[in-house]
Amino acid sequence: MSTRTKAIASIGLWASGFSLLMDSASAQTAAIVVNTTADDINAGDGNCTLREAINNANTNRDTTNGDCRTGFSYPTIDAIAFNIQSAQPSIILNSPLPTLTEAVVIDGTSQPGFQTTATHSLTCPNPIGVPLPAQTITISRPVIELNGAAAGKVNGITIDADQVVIRGLVINRFQRAGIQILNNSSQIIIDSNYIGTDITGTVALGNNRGVVIKAGNTTNPNNTIIKNNVISGNTFLGVLINGDANADQQGNTIVNNFIGTDYTGKEVLGNTTEKGGHGVVIGHGNFAALDSRYPAQNHTIRGNVIAGSHTTNLWVSNYASNNLVECNYIGTDYTGTVALGNCIDGLLIGGTRSDAPSRLNKIRHNLISGNARCQGNSEANLTLQWGAIENTIENNLIGTDITGTVALSPILSTDGIGIKKPANQIRNNIIGGNRRHGIHIYRGFGTQPWDNRIENNYIGINPRGINIANGGDGIAIFSNIYTPGTVLPLMDVLIRGTRITGNAIANNGHNGIRLEARGDEAGFNASITNTQILNNTIHDNGANGIKITTVETVPGGMAEAIDNLIQMNSLFNNQDLGISLSQSRSTSHDVFLNRRTGRHLSASVPIDNDALDLDIGSNQLQNYPTLLSAEVKNNNTEIQGILVSTPNTPFTLEFFANRSADPSHYGEGEVPLGSLSVRTDNRGEAAFTAVLSATVVGQAITATATDSSGNTSEFSRRIQVKFTRNKSIKN
Repeated sequence: MSTRTKAIASIGLWASGFSLLMDSASAQTAAIVVNTTADDINAGDGNCTLREAINNANTNRDTTNGDCRTGFSYPTIDAIAFNIQSAQPSIILNSPLPTLTEAVVIDGTSQPGFQTTATHSLTCPNPIGVPLPAQTITISRPVIELNGAAAGKVNGITIDADQVVIRGLVINRFQRAGIQILNNSSQIIIDSNYIGTDITGTVALGNNRGVVIKAGNTTNPNNTIIKNNVISGNTFLGVLINGDANADQQGNTIVNNFIGTDYTGKEVLGNTTEKGGHGVVIGHGNFAALDSRYPAQNHTIRGNVIAGSHTTNLWVSNYASNNLVECNYIGTDYTGTVALGNCIDGLLIGGTRSDAPSRLNKIRHNLISGNARCQGNSEANLTLQWGAIENTIENNLIGTDITGTVALSPILSTDGIGIKKPANQIRNNIIGGNRRHGIHIYRGFGTQPWDNRIENNYIGINPRGINIANGGDGIAIFSNIYTPGTVLPLMDVLIRGTRITGNAIANNGHNGIRLEARGDEAGFNASITNTQILNNTIHDNGANGIKITTVETVPGGMAEAIDNLIQMNSLFNNQDLGISLSQSRSTSHDVFLNRRTGRHLSASVPIDNDALDLDIGSNQLQNYPTLLSAEVKNNNTEIQGILVSTPNTPFTLEFFANRSADPSHYGEGEVPLGSLSVRTDNRGEAAFTAVLSATVVGQAITATATDSSGNTSEFSRRIQVKFTRNKSIKN
């Protein structure tokens, strides 16, 4: 078989919907064979340069004669193959290559010496949900290099056409993008290239940007597929998908690449400078005027290793909506056991504009760990930044290795998830091993962080009960106004409507859940209201199970934490109280390295009940019931007591059993037994008898009281359950 026939036969295209007949030598496709590393146009010299080959492909001219002969006349789609007689063929460009304006395949895999070296399998994390198939990354060793060091301020390859394939090249040292895809180009494949490295895939020789996609709209979906590449070592970013000012940009796929690592997937090359450095950016970014609008929708980022960037590994930025991020390793090597990380956020959703929403993105089945190594005050493995609303974060491992049992982020990262915006859903994740908090909701900008949902997660523990503690709180919600060292304007910070349900929260260095409103600036209000904490299991945390506090740090600083409902939870074995309310002293929440060094102010007993219960403080310092007796009668547990609180007010009393007594004598609430509705009289008193269908002889009973606004008290003083023999039974 001739060299030309081999080159033609090697060119195959896998994407469905492409009508390129490239599967065999019999296909009527023109093969132009580049046979020199020269960069000139010198007709008649017997050499076919890449520049000449692109010109021929663009013009569809009769190339049966001349230097770049195809063997076919007037082809519809051209194939540019390579047969350069050089051990390390490097094409050093002196000026920009012609823009690709016609369908073409540039196939570096046809060059003798090209080989596929390794296939790596990525297990898709599956903490709770339905398993997904593993992803496969196939990494090759290209031998054709495009060197842009002498080309000026240009792109390596610019595409302004449909049905273009760039495969098996090393593209490096261009002052702009290695590959740029323009306007409404569609059906583009970027496959098996090294973009930003040397020919070995181990040394960074960066372009400014690896791949920039400005193509795609509603009439041309499924535009570009970027697969099986090494995109690393670029100085500003690896991949940017941000459309242009004229069209929404949709439907690109980034799948099965190493982005930020070397070709082994184990060593960091990054896509990084201290002033930039992003692995993948979807959307507007901060790269255009603030009044510009560059929507980016319906893109898929699946099965990639994205690590080692300076700023963010993956940024789903301004105007990026309805995108799917699935089964990626963000911040680790391809084994999912070694932290490679970055400086600031691992995965960032949203941008610097609250009026440029990043909405309805799905982040699922990813490993997001080992990021935020610069240890600032707001970085996280995953941050929902300004503009990030109505996103779903589900079935991810955040802070651990791929097994969900080993911490990869105790020193490198700060929070597991940071949330600044409303209506996001965090569910079915394992979140552990982070240096500070598992989940952190805090000051937003513009729209407040309202109505977020935190459901059915494992925080500080995994489903098998293995300790993967976060250093700070399991869930921390801070309404604080003052942000040191920033230019954020002063504003009321109002956090409301957070729903925390069905989570397992254990082993964390500080509180299981903490709600803290801080009055850091006179005249501005900080509040946390209408939180619902329901059906969670909260145990073995280093401080309280649930802490609700208001702290006025300056005169005139207004702080409020009221109407926060706590019901049907299981709380036990926490170091301090099960539920702690206060308005007294500040607590430190900035640095938690581990359980032993996390600092907190111990609260060994709850706040005393007071007359009429009209208080200013967290949950209005709602009084707890006083339990007078607890007996098992007729296979039921009968509890008698009295609640003294606000007169003429309805309350819900909830009762709990505890296998062991708390050292404070007030206890926690290990097993919910049931509830009772009561109403206080004119004196503020409500005597009660609760008959519960449970037998808990010898256990300690505690209770809480919740008013009609949702203010739940601390736990009552415990009382031991006694057994009373039914008098109707004769001895």
